[in-house]
Amino acid sequence: MRKSFFLLWAVAALLWACNNEKTEKETKDAVTTTDKNSGDELLAMSEAESARNALIAFSKGDIDAMTANYDDNVRQVWSSGDSLVGKKAVQDYYKGRWNLIDSLNFSDHVVLPVKMNVQQSQYAPTGKWVLHWAFTHVKYKNGKKLDFWIHQVSHFNDAGKIDFVGQYLDRHPIIEATKDLVK
Repeated sequence: MRKSFFLLWAVAALLWACNNEKTEKETKDAVTTTDKNSGDELLAMSEAESARNALIAFSKGDIDAMTANYDDNVRQVWSSGDSLVGKKAVQDYYKGRWNLIDSLNFSDHVVLPVKMNVQQSQYAPTGKWVLHWAFTHVKYKNGKKLDFWIHQVSHFNDAGKIDFVGQYLDRHPIIEATKDLVK
């Protein structure tokens, strides 16, 4: 009898615990406010045009148009640790790269403009950033072709000029494909 009573009590407790009946509570509409200086903000896609246009100009070999909105003291860095400082250094480097390139285009663009209001790292200042991913298709003058993804990060200073460009890609295949072109 005790076992039956205990079993009946356990089944009742189980059924009561599995009851899906929802109780409704009165709630007020929550008002969400965003402080101007809070975290990060997504920006309108139009805020990314300058960075996107720079990459498109590069694909046409128009280095002057690529760097038109670059600050005179822009820093260009690659994931490998190499870097350039100054608009002229960036222009000279890329004009030299075009001596090796037969054709270049980008596809499958993913662009994300954000504004960082709170500095998260000593290496990443606040302000407008554009994160840009693109699939790269390049043919070199020696006939070799490469397809690879790049991720380019651009920071804009208070004057609206690009003052930092970080480019993340695997340079090893590029070096291998162009080693007979580099003198």
